[in-house]
Amino acid sequence: MAIRKIAESIVDKTKFALVGTGKLLKRPAYIALFLLCMLLFHYFLTFFRDGSSNWQLLWSGLPFGRKLEVLGRIFPSMLDNFSSFYGWTIVLLSLLQALIIVQLVFACKNRKRSDALNQASAGGAGAILGFIALGCPSCGIGLLSPLLSAIAGGAAATLAEGIGFAFTILAFVLLIYSFIKLGYIDYIIISSKKEEHAKSN
Repeated sequence: MAIRKIAESIVDKTKFALVGTGKLLKRPAYIALFLLCMLLFHYFLTFFRDGSSNWQLLWSGLPFGRKLEVLGRIFPSMLDNFSSFYGWTIVLLSLLQALIIVQLVFACKNRKRSDALNQASAGGAGAILGFIALGCPSCGIGLLSPLLSAIAGGAAATLAEGIGFAFTILAFVLLIYSFIKLGYIDYIIISSKKEEHAKSN
């Protein structure tokens, strides 16, 4: 019975979060912020998706024009993300991060800064895990490999892939958690403002 109540509460808060976020995205300033953040996150994760090679090229002795080419070739790769499952995980991760930024900005502007930051902390952890698992898988595996080699020996590579997948799932869970919590806060703010406006009229 308790599990059923918890599930119903999650469903209800998710509905309210979707309604609140939908109302936010009807406002030009917030839809612009969302699109900008999604583009930036998508670019950033795509830039590092094949490891740190692009980053190293930027800090190498390449001429400035060639460095601009390195930055520019990320845009076709961003479009390629829509043609694979791995790419779609990057797109969805970028979308969730952008939505959370929009929700956070709205809540902070309406004097709910402490509540919003507390809920956004899970999203921040999710973003970091998402970067390790998706944005720079070779970086994450590189960080984990020494520890995994000591623990698992020859099975370290297989174990690292499994942990990378687990990180991806955990990243999405944390981001969705933040999305629901922040969206619910925003819904309450929007509803209370609507009531205040109705009473004043």
